[in-house]
Amino acid sequence: MKELVNTFTSTGSKFFHHQEAMMNLRNGKGQCVTGHIMCTDVCNHACAFCSVHHREGDVLPYNVIISYLTTLKKFDLRSVILSGGGNPILYKSPNTGENFNDLVAGIHDMGLEIGLITNGMPLREFQCEHTIRESWGTVRPETLDRISWIRISMAGLDHDENEVFVPDVDPAKTTLGFSYVAHDIYDEPEDPAHGKVSTKADLLPLWNERQHRTTRWFDDRVHVLTDQIRHYVDTYHPRYVRLLPNCLEPSLIKERCATLQRMADHIDPRVVFVQYKPPAPPRACYLGYIHPVLNTDGFVYPCDSCVLNEKAGHRFNEPWRVCHWSEVGRLYTEPVRSLVDPKKLCPGCVFTASNELRATVVDGTADLTPPAEMPEHVNFV
Repeated sequence: MKELVNTFTSTGSKFFHHQEAMMNLRNGKGQCVTGHIMCTDVCNHACAFCSVHHREGDVLPYNVIISYLTTLKKFDLRSVILSGGGNPILYKSPNTGENFNDLVAGIHDMGLEIGLITNGMPLREFQCEHTIRESWGTVRPETLDRISWIRISMAGLDHDENEVFVPDVDPAKTTLGFSYVAHDIYDEPEDPAHGKVSTKADLLPLWNERQHRTTRWFDDRVHVLTDQIRHYVDTYHPRYVRLLPNCLEPSLIKERCATLQRMADHIDPRVVFVQYKPPAPPRACYLGYIHPVLNTDGFVYPCDSCVLNEKAGHRFNEPWRVCHWSEVGRLYTEPVRSLVDPKKLCPGCVFTASNELRATVVDGTADLTPPAEMPEHVNFV
């Protein structure tokens, strides 16, 4: 459904509700709406489709995150998305020890809305004032209540637990959504990162030809996955479930989206939607002004899809760096420019349409009239 896609993914449609930011962009001045933070490389899962295959174990210090957001607030920052990289709920600041609860509280106290993308972790019970609530083992229920929306990756269905851990989310305070990536799982015993790889091209030569590799094909799992996802829809009543293919295998995207659409129609098309975003280089890159990404290495990137480019090597890599976190203010005091050369660097971009939309704002051809209806979570662009 178009409404769900535009509401819960970064299509760029919400940008038209931020008139000042659009006018500033047209006049050659950047303005920030959403800050995207990869706060930790630490993860409890090793997903075959993960675009960040090579992790260094980096964690952003708490004071760096707060200082960075304080700078962005001067340029009208409205919201923050916490994701990874790793699993953000496992965050623990080096040296000073602040955890995920502290991080959410600190950002919330700054008056910023918060979104969370996580694959979760096992649950435990917390005694609250009038009830008992289940939450992820290290995440207090009051922390959940400070988050505007939570998107839980259903990657647990691909792992030994064969389960998605869903906390007691208060729907009056927090929007619950799920996401599942359709992919083949290539088990690679020799891979130094985590024993699974994203594509056939990532498979390493076998040191021992007798060593056994296995592959779990998505097409063989469709019926089981359909039943499993339906169970989570019926049990937890999420606002949405996003299905999408592995963006690292572009040749399969169209075929996989057709299969996923059939799954969505079987489950509940009012809730389940398919996101089709084939990679292609846009003519210019402006997304990072509106939605900059701070990675665990301390550098700001124009988006989180730069890791999908083959030359990036499954990591946030130097050619895509916009600036160090301490220099982010320069983005908004210097004239607007294309942050990278997409034709040279970004054949794997999945924000092509969003960047094209912003390019029409910059060149003066876009109609800046906002849609009549205000979408949910308008400050997450």
